[in-house]
Amino acid sequence: MSKKSILFDINRCMGCNSCQLACKQENDLAPHNIEDALAGNCPTWRKVIEIEQGEYGEEQINYVSLACMHCADAPCVMACPTGALFKDSEDGRVLVDQSKCIGCRMCLQVCPFGIPQYDFNDLMQKCDLCLKKLSEDENALPACVAACPSKALSYGDTNVQSQNMQKKAAAKFILATDKPYATLF
Repeated sequence: MSKKSILFDINRCMGCNSCQLACKQENDLAPHNIEDALAGNCPTWRKVIEIEQGEYGEEQINYVSLACMHCADAPCVMACPTGALFKDSEDGRVLVDQSKCIGCRMCLQVCPFGIPQYDFNDLMQKCDLCLKKLSEDENALPACVAACPSKALSYGDTNVQSQNMQKKAAAKFILATDKPYATLF
């Protein structure tokens, strides 16, 4: 089985938070009482963050939809002392076995994206690429991807998605310079 991944296109994201809400709903991550909601004590496996750039009066806002990258050489897996974090050998997902988690937070310390979340029992949890949903229907999309109205998130074979992004980047480069790529060097 080929490795599947979610690809994010910053140029398409409008910061609507649909992906974040769909993830919370699909994985039952909503706060279960008003105190937790008000305190912000509820896990969020996918977060939309706002990045502001530019000078005052000419600022530009970009949004980034961020979740576990399911890294090829995941530092969180290497740092986990109990083996609670592991790579699925079939599709490359980074998964969590909460029965092995001791809540040491080593995974959080080494994750360059700050992805690991902790539940009310202080056990690590994170995006699993909608494992249950996709195992029931191989044609389904992860909840965040299905909910994205601007198609900023796409899901598919990692190699195919990478090739498509390279083609898009090359086309953008050629349009910007008005020269074929080979003639620039």
